[in-house]
Amino acid sequence: MGDEAVGQRKEMKSELMKIPGIGVNMAEHLVRAGYPTIESLRGQSPDDIYTADCIAQGMPVDRCALYCYRMAVHYAEHDGQLPEGKTNWWDWKDCI
Repeated sequence: MGDEAVGQRKEMKSELMKIPGIGVNMAEHLVRAGYPTIESLRGQSPDDIYTADCIAQGMPVDRCALYCYRMAVHYAEHDGQLPEGKTNWWDWKDCI
């Protein structure tokens, strides 16, 4: 990646980055997967978002992305509110 591309990436501002746990990288993943806004996440299945992300990347994506998408969908569907004790992406991991 050239210096210009790195600079543009660092400057990316997305409303998705309002969601806890969604930084520049995860916002880029969401945009490439077809979810460019918080509103676009409402009513979506985190599993479907994860699948779309894997397809957009052309390879399997780390499963922690799914945990981010679970939190992001909840955030979108509950007006930016997250349940107490579930404010980090790792709080949305699979239950064993």
